[in-house]
Amino acid sequence: MLTGTVAGVRSMAEDAEVEGKKLEIIEWASERFYEGGFHATGIDSVMAGSGISKRTVYKYFSSKEALIEAVLDHYGSDIVDELFTPARAAGHDPRRQIMAFFDIRKAMIDENPIRGCLGIKASQEYVGKHDGIAERGKNAAAYVERAFIDLCEQTGLADPVNLGKQISILFQGSLLLSQVFGDSAPFVAARAAVASLLNHAAVPSRRPGPRTAKK
Repeated sequence: MLTGTVAGVRSMAEDAEVEGKKLEIIEWASERFYEGGFHATGIDSVMAGSGISKRTVYKYFSSKEALIEAVLDHYGSDIVDELFTPARAAGHDPRRQIMAFFDIRKAMIDENPIRGCLGIKASQEYVGKHDGIAERGKNAAAYVERAFIDLCEQTGLADPVNLGKQISILFQGSLLLSQVFGDSAPFVAARAAVASLLNHAAVPSRRPGPRTAKK
């Protein structure tokens, strides 16, 4: 019984060590891919200065593309923590939460102006070249769109699906333009446009109930 317990503890420790090393590689690679792009940055360049050999990278990841997929998955988790969670905690009013998405993402860009969306970078470089990587970019865009649709449904405004899609286009378009221009200015205009959309969105009209016949 004791032998089995020791083996189980050892296995858990080994798993934790593996996950720790993979995370170390992913976090280092994320920085290099941000700086140099995906196609232009080989594994040697990615790991330069890290003290981690190419052999070690391939011990944990079967290919450069597998590493990129892991980087994008990790990036997605970070975005949820840094953007989605605080935006949804901005208040009970779904309109306030929608506006918080724009405020928080703008602040993130202000902090790192040269950094856009790593998912957009990857999907642009790998569309038609690697399904797994390109699909992650599509899924990220769809996730954002779904979040805005859900919030619009909570507002009680008419046609929340189309409204959510319009807001998503403004948000993701601003993200792309911020990446091109290297600043957060597009989010200022987009936020104003979203505020206008929400202010002018129609509230569903209630159908009058059946009239009661007068006696």
